[in-house]
Amino acid sequence: MGALGQVRATADTRIAVEYGAPATVRGLGERFRTVEGYGFGMIANTAKLVDEAIGVDPRAFDDAIVAGQSPRWGGVLLGDYDVDTANDRLADRGIERAEAEDGSTRWTSGADFEVDLEGPFVGVVQINQFNSIRTADGSFAYAPSAAGVDWVTDPGAETLAGDDRIGGLARCLGDVVAARIEKVAAGVLEDGTEVVCLDGEKAAVEEALGGDVTSARRPWDEILPGWRVEQAGDLVRVTAPADQDLPVGRGLQAMAAGDLRELT
Repeated sequence: MGALGQVRATADTRIAVEYGAPATVRGLGERFRTVEGYGFGMIANTAKLVDEAIGVDPRAFDDAIVAGQSPRWGGVLLGDYDVDTANDRLADRGIERAEAEDGSTRWTSGADFEVDLEGPFVGVVQINQFNSIRTADGSFAYAPSAAGVDWVTDPGAETLAGDDRIGGLARCLGDVVAARIEKVAAGVLEDGTEVVCLDGEKAAVEEALGGDVTSARRPWDEILPGWRVEQAGDLVRVTAPADQDLPVGRGLQAMAAGDLRELT
């Protein structure tokens, strides 16, 4: 909820939200490797390259959140990092900079949504994820457009934390270390508990969980063994205890495969 309070509620940011607690996940060990990169969005696969290039290690931040969907999204990493080093490395790449009165620096490496295959971040990020960057004490924001950076650095009075749907699903999930919210929500707690939140009625969700997962052709009992269902207002909350024999993030995997829609 704290991270959602940093994001402006717009038609774009309300579509999808991805969240992670990178430093916490990193400290939880090998089993949680499956949820590393949540909250990084489209730089998840190049996090190490970002660190090597500009001295910003996404895996070391306290919170990471991406709101929106391609191409209209914005991401921000929250926590301490060496801002001076990041600024020096960005300056070395010849990127246009603008200093703000609040002490932050805006870096522009391309026009909004531009894809430059010979730009300053070739080999660092995949396409245009760093067209716009804002460096500041406690936050590193990035997006394919200037507006995307604004959404995650200048939230204003109406934020995603106060949004009825996004905020409601986030409260239902609880204190997660990795999560994604769309029309449904899934996440993982620090102890490895799997959490899924969705619209519906408890009895109907329990009945669906008694069947099979279409994509995996396996019973839900094998995907989320020990599942428990409770009604949380208009939402249904499904939890499954940590299982040392199974990977962490199985609810998130089911969400990515579209399987959670079968529960609604």
